[in-house]
Amino acid sequence: MIKRESDFGRLEGQINCELPNNAIYKFEGNIEISTMPNRISLGADNMVLRGSSLRNTEYVYGIAVFTGHDTKVMQNSAQAKMKFSRLDLMTNRCIFVIMFF
Repeated sequence: MIKRESDFGRLEGQINCELPNNAIYKFEGNIEISTMPNRISLGADNMVLRGSSLRNTEYVYGIAVFTGHDTKVMQNSAQAKMKFSRLDLMTNRCIFVIMFF
């Protein structure tokens, strides 16, 4: 529920959107503001990812929908998988066999 006193008066509304996920370029939701008769559709064009910078703007109204580990950037980041060459794998097998016997 959004409740804020501003120069424009009291702003109240509700945001309905998808659950946290790792799809960075996809966002679906809508916002219902009590002073406006229609819902406003929210999409990827209305979203700013964590760590982004806005330039050449006079003002911005924003709200954090997901924070912490629920952000799209955090959900999309994963630890790098360990890579082994064929020679490494063959050497490891040989060492295992030698140690076993």
